[in-house]
Amino acid sequence: MVNRKVLILIFVIFILTSVFFVTSKSDCVSTIATLSFFITLTGLYYAYWFKKAVLISSIISCIVVLFSLKKYSFSVLSICLVFITLIPLPYYFYLKSKNLKKELFKRNMLLKTRQWKALLEYKESLAERQKYEINMERISQLYIIGEKLFKCVSKDEYSQIVLHSIEKRFGNAGCAIFERVKFNWEMLVSSGVLRDKIVNQLEFLKDFKRCSVVDSVGFEDCNFKMVYWPLKVEDELIGCILIVTKLEHADVCVEEGLIFIPQISLGLERMNFFNEISERSRNDGLTGLYLKRYFLQRLDLEMEREKRYNEWFYILMLDLDYFKDVNDKYGHLVGDKVLANVARLILSTVRPGDLVGRYGGEEFIILIPTISKEDVKILANKLKNFVQNAVFQENDNKFNVTVSIGISCNSKNITDPSLIINTADKALYKAKNNGRNQVVLYDEVM
Repeated sequence: MVNRKVLILIFVIFILTSVFFVTSKSDCVSTIATLSFFITLTGLYYAYWFKKAVLISSIISCIVVLFSLKKYSFSVLSICLVFITLIPLPYYFYLKSKNLKKELFKRNMLLKTRQWKALLEYKESLAERQKYEINMERISQLYIIGEKLFKCVSKDEYSQIVLHSIEKRFGNAGCAIFERVKFNWEMLVSSGVLRDKIVNQLEFLKDFKRCSVVDSVGFEDCNFKMVYWPLKVEDELIGCILIVTKLEHADVCVEEGLIFIPQISLGLERMNFFNEISERSRNDGLTGLYLKRYFLQRLDLEMEREKRYNEWFYILMLDLDYFKDVNDKYGHLVGDKVLANVARLILSTVRPGDLVGRYGGEEFIILIPTISKEDVKILANKLKNFVQNAVFQENDNKFNVTVSIGISCNSKNITDPSLIINTADKALYKAKNNGRNQVVLYDEVM
């Protein structure tokens, strides 16, 4: 920018030049017009650095014209004044438009700022909306899972519902659901890379209390991570879920675990409670054997299966000999211990697929499918000998008990479950009449 002192010096020179032209005796009209026009134009030029230069130069031009009134006619001077005034007018409108542009620029910047803030708020609101939509979707899925889990009545059904619900939400490579039973992990269901996984390798998970990403056991892939969901009820670990998911989904999987775990945990606890009630309703509290009602239901199914596949099965009726004397001599608590021990002897003697029940009092019943006549007699005599050789003790007194066994086989003539039980009971009655502590087959009785 030009120094202001230099500009002032230039204006002083123009003032002196103007005075010289006015006081000179030149009669040229063009001299006055050119001088005034040149002064005003110069001021317009210097207005670029010094805004008041236009005003100052216009005043000087007017003074020059006014001092020339004595030499020139009024019309000539009027023309000079018109030229002088025409020059500042564009500058005036230029300044006005310039100020207007500045104002518009300020307003534009203000609007842009507001627009930027509005866009920022819109993005924030959109992000919040997406979060609410995700949460609403999760709540909806939580409601659906809870409704399905409430309706299921078995652990297999529970496991499939949970497994399918998890597989829908993530690009999983595998999923497995485990139950904590007597401080050991028992797999309920699994899929993908975790199918039939060795659960002993998961013992370290008992120390994990929160939903988190864990090191994969027996599965390593840089594109996948293993997520651990602990299933807890009142801070007690009752199971867990392992999910092998894509690396980018791991954090979301952990976050969603915090939402779904309580509902899934309650579902598993409900299944355990339901199974416990079901177990109590079909098992005898003292011996752990099936109750008579449940045994008869299973006998009905076995007879239906026999009709379809033409298979044979045997019924064994067992009754402890002189058991009333044991109760009278040693008391009913000792009698209960004897019954419980005899029940354990029976369970250790029969095959895994055989059905054992407590028929009432000191009487037991056994259903043995797909066995020959010779084998069932061998098994019955083996059981009789085990009971006979078992030693029971109360204080310093040791004693033994014996058992009588009646055996009956289903046949084409027997179509009612009560009939086959009746024939086994007749064989048992025959064994007792023959002296007790023996095995009698209904066919041999006939």
